[in-house]
Amino acid sequence: MSAPLLRLEGVTKVYRLGEVEVPALRGVDLLLERGDFIAIMGPSGSGKSTLLHIAGLLDRPTSGRVLWDGEDVTSFRPARLAELRGRRIGFVFQTFNLMPTLTALENVELPLVFQGVRPRDRRQRAEELLSLLGLGDRMRHRPSQLSGGERQRVAIARALASDPDLILADEPTGNLDTASGQEILGTLAQLNEQGRTVVLVTHDPEAAATARAVLRMRDGRIEGGEG
Repeated sequence: MSAPLLRLEGVTKVYRLGEVEVPALRGVDLLLERGDFIAIMGPSGSGKSTLLHIAGLLDRPTSGRVLWDGEDVTSFRPARLAELRGRRIGFVFQTFNLMPTLTALENVELPLVFQGVRPRDRRQRAEELLSLLGLGDRMRHRPSQLSGGERQRVAIARALASDPDLILADEPTGNLDTASGQEILGTLAQLNEQGRTVVLVTHDPEAAATARAVLRMRDGRIEGGEG
């Protein structure tokens, strides 16, 4: 029996602001199996984004353990964490985080550039992903020439470029109108149906309803699940 894709055990996170300690996570346990699609909800300041950053290896816990495929990666060196993150995790953010001077195609290629993928291969991969997401005729447009929904689909294509095991989406519909938001949620659901593991952080109950299970956070703790 294979280990869970991701497990967090007793994870705490304390930020220090001068003499003041601000606890963001207070002993969080999380189990993520391959093929899961979970939504994490909670008020601002509840710890949702901090949890996502630790799960995505963008930040380290103050205490507790983070296990990938059963391996404790908590104390990995930054370079090794960056390699694991780059190959196995795709991120989708509320603000898109696209490079404004690059075309949609070049933005999707960017993670593969850092991984040393040959130009012809990364171009082919980017073209395939953008076509898959309905942007075949927008590949050479820059972000300023795209709608919000189109920019978020470029961001999803970029997140998929490395063929990751896990997609982490932090308020991906927060800057979109209702119709565009529904398109993005439908895309995430479709990717999950194809076998991708997805974690969605959202304030929106309708967005959370797209997921197969919902976790609610308050004061740095997971209150319970439903799904």
